[in-house]
Amino acid sequence: MIVSRVTIHDVALEAGVSDSTVSRALRGLDRVDDSTRRKVQEASKRLHFQFSRNASSLASGKTMRVSLLLADSLNTWFDSSVLQGAYEILSPAGYDVVPSLAGTSERLDGFFDRLPSNGNVDGIMVGSINLNAAQSNILKQLSIPSVGLDSRTIDGFDASVLLDDGQAMIDAVGLLKNMGHRHIAFVGWPAPGDLQLSSQLRADTFIKAALEQGFADDEVHNLSLGKASDYRSKEDALEAAVAQLLSLYPRPTAICVETDGFAVPLIAKLRHFGIRVPEDMSVIGFDDNDLASVVGLTTIHQNPVEMARLAARKMLELMRGGQPDEPHAVVRPILMMRGTTAAAR
Repeated sequence: MIVSRVTIHDVALEAGVSDSTVSRALRGLDRVDDSTRRKVQEASKRLHFQFSRNASSLASGKTMRVSLLLADSLNTWFDSSVLQGAYEILSPAGYDVVPSLAGTSERLDGFFDRLPSNGNVDGIMVGSINLNAAQSNILKQLSIPSVGLDSRTIDGFDASVLLDDGQAMIDAVGLLKNMGHRHIAFVGWPAPGDLQLSSQLRADTFIKAALEQGFADDEVHNLSLGKASDYRSKEDALEAAVAQLLSLYPRPTAICVETDGFAVPLIAKLRHFGIRVPEDMSVIGFDDNDLASVVGLTTIHQNPVEMARLAARKMLELMRGGQPDEPHAVVRPILMMRGTTAAAR
């Protein structure tokens, strides 16, 4: 028995549209309204139609792949959230999301060295990495769109979604000031490598916000713990952070920590050495990751899944030849008041 294969024409008849509309809807290239796209996708599913991406790529010059450049490992809270958000938008539109990890400046340079001759993707998303001028210039020269996510600049990007860290630190410092704290500090997590990540720039923003709100130079401190490679373990880094905090005089009564992932174990280490949180020292984190609400951490909330969805929508618009209504969006974080902050004694 000969079984005929389902064709694009069969799907078009099933959906009540033209063959070209089926092709456009399944490839996600041209403008197709959402209801028509859903109708085509449902018809394709009913008929068990398998769309040949290789054939489509040859005919259209599109690869149906988007590169997602990240700095950390895929199982971290932020990067896994970004991957999830990008996938939710790009996959239904027919695109594969291809993660690339640039854990060092050497690997990042290698990624950008290959870009001008790399025709394997239709767009590039860069997550939470601060690019230098040379790398931004490479993006400007590409014939494919690029979108920045949680970067500190829009230079080189056709679109971007930026987190307003400046406003976040204004809110955090304002809270501590209004609770009577007069000696405060920022505690940064040891740098994971020689890349500059967006979270590493929060210390400068915190100091700037404190000085603008009336704190004197000797009332605000920036505790830098150097590089992760300086320590044998995370435990050593935590002990070094506590040692720096307890050696300051006067001792800070409140601290802001670069990430929740460092703030939570730091609180435990402070308590181990007899520092009560929040009675002796208030603590504010940053991220509002899954653990923050469980331990009652006052923190600054961001939503990387939703930010990645927004960035991916901008990428889709650009790859389809359009222009986003708001190419460069700024997202305001939210200060979440929980149990690790209290009025200064």
